Amino acid sequence: MQVHSTDFFPFLAWLRTYRRSFFKADLLAGLTVAVVAVPQSMAYALIAGLPVQYGLYASIVPTLVGCLWGSSAQLITGPTTAASLVVFSALSPLAEPSSARYIELALFLSFLVGSIKIVMGMARLGKLLNFVSHSVLLGYTAGAAFIIAFKQLPNLFGLEIGKGGHFLLALYRILTNLHHIHPATVGLGILTIAVIVTVKRLRPAWPGTLMAMIIVGILVAVFDLDKKGVAVVGAIPQSLPPLSKPDFSLFSNIEQLAPGALAIAILGLVEAVSIARAIADQTRQRLNINQEFIGQGLANISAAFFSGYPGSGSFTRSAVNFKAGAKTPASGIVSALAVAAVLLLAAPLAAVLPFSSLAGVLMVVSYDMVRKEDIVRTVRSTRADAAVLVVTFLATLLLSIEFAIYVGVMLSIGLHLASTSHPRIYSVLPDFETGKMAGSAYDEICRQMDVVQVEGSIFFGSAAFVLDDLQRRLRNHPHMPNLLIRMHKVNTMDASGIHLLEIVLEELNRRGGGLYMAGVNHRVFEVIKNSGLLKEMGHSHIRTNTGAAIRRAMQESFCPVICAACPLTVFRECPDLKKGNWEIFGRDINPRICRLPNPDNLTDTDNHPSRKMDEPKTG
Repeated sequence: MQVHSTDFFPFLAWLRTYRRSFFKADLLAGLTVAVVAVPQSMAYALIAGLPVQYGLYASIVPTLVGCLWGSSAQLITGPTTAASLVVFSALSPLAEPSSARYIELALFLSFLVGSIKIVMGMARLGKLLNFVSHSVLLGYTAGAAFIIAFKQLPNLFGLEIGKGGHFLLALYRILTNLHHIHPATVGLGILTIAVIVTVKRLRPAWPGTLMAMIIVGILVAVFDLDKKGVAVVGAIPQSLPPLSKPDFSLFSNIEQLAPGALAIAILGLVEAVSIARAIADQTRQRLNINQEFIGQGLANISAAFFSGYPGSGSFTRSAVNFKAGAKTPASGIVSALAVAAVLLLAAPLAAVLPFSSLAGVLMVVSYDMVRKEDIVRTVRSTRADAAVLVVTFLATLLLSIEFAIYVGVMLSIGLHLASTSHPRIYSVLPDFETGKMAGSAYDEICRQMDVVQVEGSIFFGSAAFVLDDLQRRLRNHPHMPNLLIRMHKVNTMDASGIHLLEIVLEELNRRGGGLYMAGVNHRVFEVIKNSGLLKEMGHSHIRTNTGAAIRRAMQESFCPVICAACPLTVFRECPDLKKGNWEIFGRDINPRICRLPNPDNLTDTDNHPSRKMDEPKTG
């Protein structure tokens, strides 16, 4: 296999074709993204339980790496709400938020997340994301939005109630401390929300979040509100992201960190790929999902070495980048450099930025996270989708947030398996007018062979149901020696399906007949062949069409005396067979020598084949 330089340095592909005309668009888009990224990154660090500068650090080097090694031209990598919330949930039981130990854990967690993403990308596991259903994401996002907004209430009200604990406990603490609300703090938070919402409605293109924070910061500085009880961020280091090294001795805590790392990796990849695909659908860009996995992984590993924390592709910043006219990943590079410039030039301004203002920003972000129209549409679609959404939402609130994503995924997979575990099974007969196979309106089942249509896969989830149905049919016709299964709508089969067919074949062989199949696709045929079932059945027992399979069964397994005594005309060949005219199959065809079953042992169903109705069965 030939190796190209772009396999290791994918950014060379777009750099080689970069045009001067792209630069202006990328420059403006990158600066626009930076205006959004600065306040968002600081607010997201607050969610993660880290000092606000770590959010800015996570929007510099990881953003650069994500743009250079990713696949999307417009995706912006950095801190996100969901990842930040899982970081806090995973680390707060292990260390005090914002402490040196907590920061060490965050760096190591970022390294773990990046490693998981790179392994998934190199193993080409992009298709695994298809198992995270849309309902799971909606329920998880809504639950995360609720928790984020709720956790910001103390900052918004100016309350000191302690961090951590279940949200019900936090609610109790808030309610019992309402008399300690700080009016000025609340006012600044509400003002932040009002400015953001107003600008968004009247001037959507303006940076409402940044404008709100500037206005609030000016008020704090002019009226010395920080000296009157308003909690402020305080001065942050006026420097580029310092080099850091993950503490690899923390591998001893891998049991506590692994669930959170895997949850962040899965959520981050789903979020990044969803955003990248949505933009690529409009730009007609061809994405390499596995390369995007690697790019996201390298971005998280770089965060571990440049004082960042786990992140992913940001929906908000990526959408801003796309709408601002970004042409290439160079726009993301510009945004990262612009955030770095803010750190160097404007870091002291954070000294007058109140926490309640950041809480207001997160309140607006939380409200926007809840995709109300999608939730209504999903709840109305199917009961399964509604159940997955509601259960994931409740799990996010009541369980650990990193575990909630697994609950939703497992439930959605379980409901899918349940829906596919009951394939439709019913008897069919040839229609003499059209020549096609149709459901048996009067249940005229041949005494020597039932023709059964199976619609759905025969696999471990459906094997018990299919076996029970076929055995019921054999019990209802205890002297019927043959069974023909139409497999035209059976797309897949596994070892469990083979096992149930072996059980049915054994019973039919005991009766002196056999199992026949028609319309088997290539994939299912290979399973039947490789398992040895084809040899047990007989190579002649599988035919491409039902008519040929019926004629083969007649030649090999039908009893002439039973046909002569049968009052029914089920197949086109029946009139000739009743007369003993077996030459219709060829001159050298000799019918099977047999005799009628003992009348004393015949059931009412055997004497009167059309007596017992066999309705189409739907699972």
